[in-house]
Amino acid sequence: MPYLYVTIMIALLDQVLKWLVQTKMYPWQSIELWKGIVSLTYARNPGAAFNILQSQPALLAVIAAGIFVLVWLNRREVSDYPWTFQIGIAIALGGALGNFVDRVRLGYVVDFIDFHFWPVFNLADTAIVGGVGLIILGFLFKSSTEKLKRLQPDQNR
Repeated sequence: MPYLYVTIMIALLDQVLKWLVQTKMYPWQSIELWKGIVSLTYARNPGAAFNILQSQPALLAVIAAGIFVLVWLNRREVSDYPWTFQIGIAIALGGALGNFVDRVRLGYVVDFIDFHFWPVFNLADTAIVGGVGLIILGFLFKSSTEKLKRLQPDQNR
């Protein structure tokens, strides 16, 4: 997979940021960065997004591992998709890997970005959402390109 380095860099950056939060803050400590807008808040999330599947780190780790295996097994097919699709997978996998490491190592995910009107999240969560957005765009682009190819007259006649 040509974007493996992107996956690794996102997971490493995520882990470094989480390590800084864990070593410099105590749980639920909040440091306001922009008054009323965003804070750094050290939260421990034993579930998935929005705290679903609370205290199920083993199940969540197995699901993440399954996704990694599926992508690996289908890596040749993935290379047929546009770069937006491929980079989206790499970014989303980097986020999933960052949270996977937390679940295996700690039994919970370290969250720290707090916009006050939204649940506290982390860089890995942002990568997953952004990556999935790029995957969708890449899929739509591939679909529309294939439709255009089918509509064009055959050049070989």
